[in-house]
Order: sequence, then structure tokens, then C-alpha cells
Amino acid sequence: MIYIDFIRVVAMLGVVMAHSSADILITKSFSNYWNLANAMIVIVTPAVPLFFMISGATILNSQKTYGVGYLFKHRLTRVLIPFVFWSFVSTAFFQYIDPNTGFSWHLTLKNMSLIYHQPVLEAYWFIYPLIAFYLLSPILKALVDNMSDKLLNYALILWFITNMILPFLVVTMPSPWSDIFKVDNFGNLFFVSKSLGYFILGYKLSKVDTKKLHLSVNLLVSVILMVAMISINYWTYHDSSVHIPVTGYEPSVFVPVISALIFLSFKKIDPKVSPFMGKIIEYIAPLTYGVYLVHGIGIRLAQYYVNSLNFLGVFGLATIISLVIVWIISLIPVAKKYLI
Repeated sequence: MIYIDFIRVVAMLGVVMAHSSADILITKSFSNYWNLANAMIVIVTPAVPLFFMISGATILNSQKTYGVGYLFKHRLTRVLIPFVFWSFVSTAFFQYIDPNTGFSWHLTLKNMSLIYHQPVLEAYWFIYPLIAFYLLSPILKALVDNMSDKLLNYALILWFITNMILPFLVVTMPSPWSDIFKVDNFGNLFFVSKSLGYFILGYKLSKVDTKKLHLSVNLLVSVILMVAMISINYWTYHDSSVHIPVTGYEPSVFVPVISALIFLSFKKIDPKVSPFMGKIIEYIAPLTYGVYLVHGIGIRLAQYYVNSLNFLGVFGLATIISLVIVWIISLIPVAKKYLI
């Protein structure tokens, strides 16, 4: 499924772009270049949801998912070992370059001892729900395999209402009206979190027949929604009385829709991908998890050569650095198996 690899590569680039933009967005300078960064952060917002969606599409479609032994021997080790290794490397690296602390075994081991509770880098938060979904995957596989389409649609509608629409109304409507829609933990009654909804959504969309899907219409709707998201985000930042979340992992009714449209668009163009492009994507795709784990270091190294406020330059150089690091590791069979 070349479209899965395509989405994986695009989502990886989106994550690097999002974190490369952090320094300039914090300044809130509202310059033209800042506005460009603000627009880009909207465009790459679907990156993490897409990662969850392709995970759901691949794991829940595999018969191997029923094997609990396979889960612990293969899938979890492929996620956990690189995660622990790069957590150690990252915490040591960022201490080493910090002039206020410097490298300390005591501090490094202290940070690693807390890894069960919190990631050593904020960007690693994605791994925690992913591990939970891996652990639940045999159960989820049994559920979705025995669900009718109507029942699966019903579950996704409940997820969308409780995890997207109601929280969105809470943060956008003025008090006291917003209090009416507060659901506390009700949204977690049906799914563990909004992330699991994306996991299931990816499985659902992988079953969609795209033969009747008009790519031009799909892309047009995607562009219209993206422009709307950029406009709303611009308005929110420039008018303190407005708060309509469309970026990050805040509740947004836009993100699931645009993520689904992107997913289906890539699925639609899958048969039309040229053999040359397909080979490039298939070569890069296995490196994406490693790039995700390394890109924090890549961004910091890039900032030695590019001004941190030049987010496009940081993004380009950090992507190259991260890919090169992971590619070199991939040339060593044992390291390839356990570290990326």
C-alpha cells in the first residue's frame, strides 16, 4: 500500500515543520514571516492524526494482530527499544549543550527513571498513546472485525461528538453558555482519548472504495477547509477576544475532517504513483520512525548553522540531518533492527 508510505513520509515532514516553527511562533512578532509560520503550523496540524490513522489502518487490517505473542516479540519491541534508546540519547544531548547544566549522569538517569510518567522530550508524547493502542490492538481487532459498518460509523460519530464537537463548543462559546457543553470525562467513555478515534478512523477509511471518489472535489474541499483554518487561526491571534482552536491537539472540528480528506486523497492517487516515485517513498518510509525520534536533535543541530527564527531553513536542514543520521544507522543491520 504505497499510499500508507506516502502518508507516513508527509506526516513525518509535517512533524518536523511544526517543531521547527516553535521558536518564531513563541515571539508573536506578527511580522509577515511570523504569519507565514502561523499558516504553516495550520497546514501541518493533521500530521500527528495521520500517524495514528495509518497505524490503525495497518495494524487493524493485519491478521497478525490477533497474536499476543507476535505483539510482544515484534511490534512492541520495534517501538519501545528505539524509543528508550533515543530518549536516553536526547536527554544526554540536550544536557550536554545546555551551558547551565552540562552533562550529568545523575540528571540523565533521573530523567530516564521518569520516562514511564513523562517523555524526556515533549514531542515524544505521541509514543505513549501509540503503545497503549498496540497493547489493546488484539482486542480492538476482534471488535472491528465483528462490527457492522453501521455500528463502526456509530462509534466514530460518538467519538466525534464527545471528543471534538463538545470540547470545541466549550472553548469557543462565551460563559455561561460554554458550561452547558462541559463533559468532563464523558468524552472518554467511548474511547480512551481522541487519539484512539483517529486510530479507528484510519481503519475505517482504509476500507473505503475510492473508485467513486472525485480527487478534484476532494482536493478542493481540502483547500477550502485549510484556507478557513488559516483564516480563523490568523483572526484568533490578532483579536484577543476570539478563541477558536484549529491547530495543535486542541479540540477542533476541522482536524478530523481535513485528516480524513488527506488520507482518502493519497489512497485515491495510489495506483497513479510512478514507479520511480514509488521507489523513493518506499526507501524513505522505513526511516520515518527514526526521523521522528531523532528530529529534536536534528533541529537543535540545524540551529547552530541557521537562525532559529528562520523556520524554513531550520526545517530543511533538520530534515536532512535527521534523515542522514537514521540512514547511516540503517546501514548497520543490528542497529537498523533495534534503533530505528
